[in-house]
Amino acid sequence: MDFKKRIHIAPVGFEVDRIVIPAIDTKADKVYLLVHNNKTEDKAGSYIAQVIKELKANKIESQKVPVNWRDVESITKAVRKLLLELSGNDIFVNIASGSKNHAIALDRAIMTLEDQTGIIEFYAESEKYEGFKPGKQQLSVGVRETKTIPKRQMVLPTGTVRSALIILYEECTKQRGTCNFPCKEKHPLQGGGHNWGKMTKKHLKDVCIQQGLLSAGGNPLTSLDKNIIQKLVREWDYITIDKRGRNYYVGLTTLGMAFVYEMTP
Repeated sequence: MDFKKRIHIAPVGFEVDRIVIPAIDTKADKVYLLVHNNKTEDKAGSYIAQVIKELKANKIESQKVPVNWRDVESITKAVRKLLLELSGNDIFVNIASGSKNHAIALDRAIMTLEDQTGIIEFYAESEKYEGFKPGKQQLSVGVRETKTIPKRQMVLPTGTVRSALIILYEECTKQRGTCNFPCKEKHPLQGGGHNWGKMTKKHLKDVCIQQGLLSAGGNPLTSLDKNIIQKLVREWDYITIDKRGRNYYVGLTTLGMAFVYEMTP
């Protein structure tokens, strides 16, 4: 018989107490520590070592999970995968111990889950802040209070609509356009400027028929437009439509690229 475990997921920045104290207070069995995947850029090495040492002293197992600290989508993808793998346990998600990128990604990873049973998102409020000395002294000391964060759920594409979106993503990934995802190029904050690649509406229709998402009978182009394309445009802003000559081209917005990237293994 499998027993539920008390699991913590916490990014490691320049904090120790805000990871260790909540883990001890909740009698955690294991803590997954989100660490930077680029060791040459990671300045939190001494804090990681101290966290692991204090957890071990309290008989709490730990495991490092490398993620790209600079990229919200990559963190979201990794945490979502971890949450799915740990499903069935009591999972405490700590949004206080890392950067703003971590907090956003952790919160978003939870919101993408259809089943959030057993997940507790929390913020550990520091008792006091002292003079921060990188590598020598943590950013804050103690934990005054641990606050539970109310969970929310995103309304996301499902079924045929999601499958068609994945087809579009795969085609765009093959073409690559001038941008890869996540994009490391600098673009305007508004307007994007990304080029993810596109496919014709007719091609999308043909692939959807091949994969059983649309019926070849009747008018499949009309069905594609009404039941898939318009929903992705109006309800989620995940795709764009452009007309070039006689052809209509379908492409993914940055939101659409991020959705499929984060939701697929």
